[in-house]
Amino acid sequence: MDDQQISALADQIAAGRRTRKVMDIAGACSGLSEADAYKVQFAVHDKLTAGGADRMAGWKVALTLPAQYEPLRLSGPVFAGIYQSGIRQSGAVFETGYPIKPGIEPELVARMATAAPAGSKPYTADSIRAHVANLYCGMELVDNRYADVTKMTGPARIADDVLQAACVIGTEIPDWQKLDFPNLKGRSLLDGKQLASGAGTAVMGGALISLAWLANTLNKHGKQLEAGDLILTGSVHPPAFLPGTGLARTEFEGLGGTEITIG
Repeated sequence: MDDQQISALADQIAAGRRTRKVMDIAGACSGLSEADAYKVQFAVHDKLTAGGADRMAGWKVALTLPAQYEPLRLSGPVFAGIYQSGIRQSGAVFETGYPIKPGIEPELVARMATAAPAGSKPYTADSIRAHVANLYCGMELVDNRYADVTKMTGPARIADDVLQAACVIGTEIPDWQKLDFPNLKGRSLLDGKQLASGAGTAVMGGALISLAWLANTLNKHGKQLEAGDLILTGSVHPPAFLPGTGLARTEFEGLGGTEITIG
């Protein structure tokens, strides 16, 4: 795609996001390559934050397992942006009709202490630790905002921030450096009924592994993690789409949780 085509597709996606209505963009995204999808995503970021209408607050890691990205014909895990307008604290109430088709995921949320610029060697799970200020039990709220999500290719999902709707911050985790990340257990519930569960191994083997991957991958795209960024490090299970309204909760065993009300 040339710059004009990238900008035109980003305009269409940004316009759809502003309306908070069902989007029919699968056709416009057909044939989109993975490389061009990120160019579109970055253009969408620019358009939705233009003039101070919003600002970027961080990033998310998604599709962390081969069983998730291979059916979408993607080369590996993916990343997407998080907007300041989508940052919420546990206890937040979402108005009726938004998200359109909400789903929830238990994720550890990292707040970066310092930037992670490109260096002489890639970041690892060990070396990225020094760049993290805080770690929280969190929730990603995703939104199937499409006329037919089955027609949304992997690159199409990348272009529109991989269903991202909100990053909800819950319990802060003290002494997070001592966590056994692979063996963490998380689950999602609606009105106390469990919808899905999973282990930390689903997050590329552990949340610090995915965070290091994100730092390195952003660097390859000419970007970097910045001090203050909030990072959704990846879910322990695929999105649990809610069968109705009510009190939605994600939690990590022994650590705490995050709650929202979906109207």
